[in-house]
Amino acid sequence: MTSAGYRGASLMSPTADGSLLALETALGLTPTGPVEQPHFFTGLLVRPDVAAAGLLAVADVAASRYFDAGLMQRLASLDPVVTASGDRLRFESFSACNGVHARLDLLGNGIASGEVGFGTTNVDVNQPLRTALASVGREALVHLSVGADELRVSTPEATHEERKVAMPDRWVRGFAEVPALASGLAHAASLTGSAVVRFLAGLPKRQPGPSLYLVPGPAGLRQSARPVPGAVHLAGAGRLAAAARIARFATSLDAFSSDSGASGWVLHLPGARLTLLLSPEPHRGFSGEGGLLRALSADTAEGAAAQLLEFLAWEPVVDPIALAELTGLSLEGVHGGLAVLATSGKVGFDVVEQSWFHRELPLAERVERDNPRLVAARKLVSAGAVGRDGDRWVVTVDDHQHWVRGVGEAASCTCLWHAKHRGGRGPCKHVLAVAITTADPVG
Repeated sequence: MTSAGYRGASLMSPTADGSLLALETALGLTPTGPVEQPHFFTGLLVRPDVAAAGLLAVADVAASRYFDAGLMQRLASLDPVVTASGDRLRFESFSACNGVHARLDLLGNGIASGEVGFGTTNVDVNQPLRTALASVGREALVHLSVGADELRVSTPEATHEERKVAMPDRWVRGFAEVPALASGLAHAASLTGSAVVRFLAGLPKRQPGPSLYLVPGPAGLRQSARPVPGAVHLAGAGRLAAAARIARFATSLDAFSSDSGASGWVLHLPGARLTLLLSPEPHRGFSGEGGLLRALSADTAEGAAAQLLEFLAWEPVVDPIALAELTGLSLEGVHGGLAVLATSGKVGFDVVEQSWFHRELPLAERVERDNPRLVAARKLVSAGAVGRDGDRWVVTVDDHQHWVRGVGEAASCTCLWHAKHRGGRGPCKHVLAVAITTADPVG
């Protein structure tokens, strides 16, 4: 079924010299403002079979629920988000359980002809299109069209009154959390050639599957059921299932890990990349990580975000050092501003290039709505609930008190939230209140 946000259904149809893969777009944001069904690209693909399989992998993730699969039938399939950055197209989605993020980057060397525009919108990936994409071969001549040539401008008022494509809250919050998680990942291992296919084929197929520790070695990645120094934590091995769709095209695979237990998996493809980011545990969605809260707690973060916004311009690579020079902000201020922009989906992070990129979701600002701990912390500060007690801080909430020691990542609190999560889901409201009070650069 086609959403009311699309003029028609995406389809693949024969032409005189091959096939036309026409992806219908919904309401989008462009350099000229909101546009209904924007046109971002028309041209030929170098490897249409790779692009088709990659788009299917992104759609697979959107249609999957890796945790609590029994609820899958209650959920509607969701349409990927596409960002045109002038030199590439990025297609993104989240799993229904919000614990897997997929992104296909169709790079410049994967585009045979045509110019890429600028902007972000949803694209329709329906079941008939999926069937057609699955049959695309290497020798096929495929013209890709992302959006129709005709543009219809949408006023800000109309955009506010009727958002054409309903994006679930968990997706929006996932778009906010994923950049913070991705920027904290470190490269851990690489596989090349046939080793990529063997590794993916050897993983358990059931979902979400067991959590494994993968030890890099001369023969590839060895599986271990227990933590080993230098191992990559793969939380829910079945959550890499989408990679199997495109493994046969992969020239190499890079694994990224972090102390949080999250991981990143990048398949390098002819003219493209597929990136899968996995949350620290199968039952944890990205929308609950709270990784942005420390940077958002700085009073200057929102002002910095406003300064940065005019310099982003859908750049495929955002350089914080260059932004600091352009705006006069400190590097710390730039990172705080980028954190605010991430809360409304305005920036993402590429683990391969180790850089931010600009994207715009057609949604209203959501900093306070999506960060209730930050709102609660600011209320505590406004109420004068934060005080000093020797080498610790005391935060009074109603008729009881909590004590905070340390600063930044090392801060601890006596509250139940900190006892339960130990900072693994971001700081509690009491730690945030202390950070705001001291104006401590906790980001």
